[in-house]
Amino acid sequence: MGSGKLKFINLSILAMGCIIAAAVMSCASADHPSLSIVSTQSETPSPSPEKDQTLPAETQVPLQESSEDPMQEQTIDSVDPVSSSTRGITETKVRIGVIKTADVFNDVEVGVEARISRISTEEVSGIREIEIAQIIDDEGDPIKTLEAAQTMIDQEVFAIVLASVSADRTVTDFLAEQNIPFFGWGFLEGFCYPNNWGFSFNGCLNGHALGVPGAALDDGSLRLANIFYGRQPSLVLVTTSDDAGIAMESLVQEVWGDNLLSVVKIPPTQESGIADRILEEISGVDSDILWLSIGLGQTLQSKAQLISSFPGMVVDDVTYLPGILREFETSKKLEGGYVFTQFPPQEEYREATTRMATDLENIDGPLIYSQAISLGYWSADFLIQILQEVGEKLDTRTFFNIANIQGTIYDSSVSGGPCALMTALVHQDPSGGMSLLQVRGGVFRPVVDFNCPERYWEN
Repeated sequence: MGSGKLKFINLSILAMGCIIAAAVMSCASADHPSLSIVSTQSETPSPSPEKDQTLPAETQVPLQESSEDPMQEQTIDSVDPVSSSTRGITETKVRIGVIKTADVFNDVEVGVEARISRISTEEVSGIREIEIAQIIDDEGDPIKTLEAAQTMIDQEVFAIVLASVSADRTVTDFLAEQNIPFFGWGFLEGFCYPNNWGFSFNGCLNGHALGVPGAALDDGSLRLANIFYGRQPSLVLVTTSDDAGIAMESLVQEVWGDNLLSVVKIPPTQESGIADRILEEISGVDSDILWLSIGLGQTLQSKAQLISSFPGMVVDDVTYLPGILREFETSKKLEGGYVFTQFPPQEEYREATTRMATDLENIDGPLIYSQAISLGYWSADFLIQILQEVGEKLDTRTFFNIANIQGTIYDSSVSGGPCALMTALVHQDPSGGMSLLQVRGGVFRPVVDFNCPERYWEN
């Protein structure tokens, strides 16, 4: 990533986000940068009205007809009252902040800057200029993440791009209490119901695991198995012998059913002999796919041997990291293997990639963008679309009403971009977007292009 160090997220695609964040922190570098704050000047925001207003009854709009939707009959009276604050809003600008864990998401703001740079070229009435008022590195420390959130209040920001591994419930609940929308990657618990202020371009990834009523199960791994030409492949799962592994096993079992033939548990602290242990435990098991859902270090330590010894596909969910293949030894370890990713891959060279590349060029950004830049870009894209729907009469109440009560569709409108989402369901369901790549010739090559599930509200 931008820091030049190889950092990772131990993101099991179906595992619980709160456990994922803990796994990230356990493996991040101890040499964290100091808390950094970057501020820019802007117009003085308009004063905020008193926080004693609620939406009138005529604006109470039921959202969905599905009996399983936890927000089916949600009105403004069924959630915390939302004030009509114009914090961070002027007639011409909207101020936002960025809270990041730099060890993992170092250059997330580059993606945000690239996306908001296009606003001036788009002929959309009612959309204000967006200004990044502040960028704070929380160093992966929950206390500093909360302090950063409190600082954003003092700096009068309207919304936050939250690219942090340490934004626990205390942090996200605080943002909700302050009526601050936050955008990012939905592996954090705060992006899920009952928090109504977290908006992820790939939805609430852990709603099913967290017990959110009606939350859809992410079955993207099944869609990627279409390369078996209609035949349901069999699977062996390798995961960790901890809470994250238990969650992963449970969810994969529910998705794959009887086609999950075996589960191998690896202690999260094991550093050697991983491949030997896996091969010994699956001896005699005839499976099409070997899915590694373990940490990056354990994956790199074992994958080359597994690729050479296992007759089927060896897939992991952590090694799609821009720049990882530049190191020859690392590239050799991954050659011939496969990887799932929830992010639209740059290597597909579809319309989404072209648009991002153009916007990055406008701000003199990199030609090869990191996962963090992609995170920032699509988070900003989501924010901008909701702002466009709200229009000129923007405040916290109108934003909440459009996003959560009335509901609107977020759609990147480009081939290969994030999956369309109903904003009123974004706190409940994952987007389900996923692709499959293979390392061949030292580069990632798409095998199954980024694709999305069908949703009932699209019919």
